[in-house]
Amino acid sequence: MLIRTIEDLSDMLVRYNYTANLSRGNWAWEFARRNPALRDDAYAVLPQLETGTACHGIKLLKLVEQDLAAEAWGLLYFPDPDQTALSTDVFWSDQTFPRKIAVHVRERDPDEIDEIFEKGTRLCRIVHLTDAAGREHFLVKGANCSVQIRCSGKSLLCGEPVKMEFSVSGFDCPDEYIETLKRAHRVYDAEATSPTWSRKGLGYRNALIALDAFEAGMTYRETAMIFYGEARVTQDWSGPSSAMKSEMARLLAKGQRLRDGGYRELLEENL
Repeated sequence: MLIRTIEDLSDMLVRYNYTANLSRGNWAWEFARRNPALRDDAYAVLPQLETGTACHGIKLLKLVEQDLAAEAWGLLYFPDPDQTALSTDVFWSDQTFPRKIAVHVRERDPDEIDEIFEKGTRLCRIVHLTDAAGREHFLVKGANCSVQIRCSGKSLLCGEPVKMEFSVSGFDCPDEYIETLKRAHRVYDAEATSPTWSRKGLGYRNALIALDAFEAGMTYRETAMIFYGEARVTQDWSGPSSAMKSEMARLLAKGQRLRDGGYRELLEENL
C-alpha cells in the first residue's frame, strides 16, 4: 500500500495499478487517508455502526449517531485509513459530494424489472448505508472502482418490490449528468490485466506516488527513478536541465495539497 522502503524502485509503479479506474470519490479517499490528522481522528474512536446482510449478499450498515468528527473531513463516518477505497467502504457527505449520482426509489409494478438492482447485484458488491438522519446511500463496488449513490423516495429496506430510477440533481446541465453516468459504468468493468489511465488520473497517480515516496524518506532523485528508471535519471539528473527535478517538486506539492484538504476538489472533478 504506502511506500515504506526505497528498494525495488522498478516495481513500485505496479503497486498503484489499482488506481487506474478510480472514481472521484475513490481518489478523494486515497489522498485524504494519508492526512496524519485524519488518521489520528479515525483511530480515536470506532464508528458507531450496526451491521447486517440482506439478500444477494448486500452488506447493510446503519450509523447509530451522527459522527461530527468524520463530517469535519467530509465523511459520514471514518473508514479504516489503512485500506484503499476498493477495500473499505467510503461514504462522503452530501455537503462534500453534492454531485454524486442519485436514484429515486418508487413502488415497482408487477411486470417491471429493477435494472439497476439486477445489474448491480449480478456484477458487483453492494453496500447499503442508512445514516444517522435516516437517509439512504449505497456503494456499487466493482473490481476497479466503487460508486456512491444517494437514494430518495421509498426506503430500499421497506420490504416491498421497488424500482430505482436515476434522478438528475446538482448538475448544471443534462449533458454533464449523462457523462457522469457513463463514467460510473466503469464499475461494471472486469478487472483489467493492463491498466490504462486518463491523463488526469495519471497525474493523480503520480502525485500520490510522489507523496508516498517523500513520506518514506526518499529523495527527488529516488522518486524520479520510480517513473523513469535508473539509467534515464542518471543521464538527466546532473545535466543542464532541471526539468526532472522541477517535475518531482511539482508532483509532491500537488500530492500534499490534495492530502491537506484539496481532496475535496476531486469530488467536483470529471475523471
